[in-house]
Amino acid sequence: MVNLKNISKVEARQYIIINILLVSLIQSCSNIVPKSQLVFKNCEIYWNNSLFTGEYELNKGEKYILTKVNKGKIKNEKTFSNNILLMEKIYKGCYFGIQKNYDVQGKQISEGSFQSNKRVGEWKYFTKDSVYTIAY
Repeated sequence: MVNLKNISKVEARQYIIINILLVSLIQSCSNIVPKSQLVFKNCEIYWNNSLFTGEYELNKGEKYILTKVNKGKIKNEKTFSNNILLMEKIYKGCYFGIQKNYDVQGKQISEGSFQSNKRVGEWKYFTKDSVYTIAY
């Protein structure tokens, strides 16, 4: 006869070990480096002489900027203040993409296209119960 208590103990130990290994693997794969360690060249980002994939961070006073990069290209950038998301940029190309801005409560207040860190095209501004558009 099989002892069910021993089987459940073995399964529980395997589950715990697998979870610990997965957590450590995920943490070791996240590659967050300071921006000062990266090289920016012709719209590509390099780290240790190869195209960078991972995340880099920059602290600007009270603001914290976290940028995700894949194969040397910026994919998105999030700006936080006091752990609150204030702005998110989703890059479609080297210097252009979509930008979303949020207030200190986390509510989206505007959205539109940007190019070379300047607003372009039509932007939507969200107020209490209305949406306004402004062309840049």
